[in-house]
Amino acid sequence: MKAKGLNALTSREYHYFTRKDEECSEYNTFDKKYHDQLNEMQAEIFRIAEKIGELDEDINLENIYGLGRLKATDPELRSLAIMQSKDDDIRNEFNTLLEKLIVLKKEIQDEINKDTGPTDLVVNSLTVIDSSNGGFIKTIGKDGKNTVMIGNHPSGSGSVITYNQDGTPSVRLGSDKKSNGYMNVRRRSGKNALYIGADEDGNNVIVNSNSNGDPSVIAGTNSDDNGYIKTINSQNKNTTVIGSKKDGAGYLTTFSNSGNRTSFISSDRKGNGMIGLYDKDQKLQYTQKGEKKIIQQISVDDKKKKK
Repeated sequence: MKAKGLNALTSREYHYFTRKDEECSEYNTFDKKYHDQLNEMQAEIFRIAEKIGELDEDINLENIYGLGRLKATDPELRSLAIMQSKDDDIRNEFNTLLEKLIVLKKEIQDEINKDTGPTDLVVNSLTVIDSSNGGFIKTIGKDGKNTVMIGNHPSGSGSVITYNQDGTPSVRLGSDKKSNGYMNVRRRSGKNALYIGADEDGNNVIVNSNSNGDPSVIAGTNSDDNGYIKTINSQNKNTTVIGSKKDGAGYLTTFSNSGNRTSFISSDRKGNGMIGLYDKDQKLQYTQKGEKKIIQQISVDDKKKKK
């Protein structure tokens, strides 16, 4: 603020930087409008002093009558001398007033520099009345950047946003267009880091994103209310899926770097484990179940008959 100078600020900016909101009910510093008025008075006095100086030059006796033309007893000379004396008195008064204004302005500037802002506002409750754009409360740091915003989200729901030191959103809490709650965490670059909320179908979901802001791990609940975990590579292709089938049995599916299925591990309806392996074209080439092979037992009588 010192680098720009107070005169470069509008009244709104002045109150903004010094935290002089009218709701705080008290002002601890000199209002900027009075400061501006002092500057205008000082400028006006400078203009008047300049006019007086020009007037003094106009009444110079040598310029008007020439040297030695008027005698000390001439009435005109006496009148002009009296006028010049009064002009000197007025100029001295203005100079004195100007010096006082300069001192006062310096004292006011010192008080402004010492000011730490208004006292804290403590209330039992605070209501923000909605407007056409929605009501909100915003806090701003001394550098003019946003720190916290509580208010109306463009979707029409409530929202809480915290900002990093660069003034860009870092954490957002709110509700989406379908009235589902969510939390969104962003990196300093502004790209997604973590999302906790609901997907398009309303199912719970947690999405962890890589440095590019693209999903890398997704965990949640599917439409059958069964949990699942999915990993995704940097090309946005599935690599593994761990979850539950409709019958509640667990399964594990792996994929190639191009996103094609390569293996499937689960259990059949009888509870026996099974595995399937696929070729690069996702065609099943090998399958095996983990059930015990049945060996037929031949009775002793049957053995004798065969002999």
